[in-house]
Formats: sequence, C-alpha cells, structure tokens
Amino acid sequence: MPLYRFICKNCGKEESLLLKYNQQPPRCSECDGELEKQISRVATCRKSESCSGCSGRNCGSCG
Repeated sequence: MPLYRFICKNCGKEESLLLKYNQQPPRCSECDGELEKQISRVATCRKSESCSGCSGRNCGSCG
C-alpha cells in the first residue's frame, strides 16, 4: 500500500497514512475535519546514474 500525505482542511494538521489506491482517507484525528491529499516528490535513481549516497559512483543499492 502506498504512503500518502494529507493535510486537514479545517485545522491544518499533517498526517501520513497507508491507504489502498482507491481507499478514501479517514477524517482528521485531531478535529474530525476533511483530509486533503498532498502532492509529494518522489526520488528515483537509475543503475547507470549515481544517487546522493554514492559519492559519484553507482553504489549497487540504487534500483
């Protein structure tokens, strides 16, 4: 299941939740307000490139 970030529209609390693809998020745990899904960045690294922990070389852990 993917991990999604949400922010409550009512109180602004941020939450990270594991949800199935089409599963609706629960209500805010703080105020019972509606949660809005946030767009997040995804870091990727190809085998032919180095990642931030490789010191300029392919470390073998990139996938």
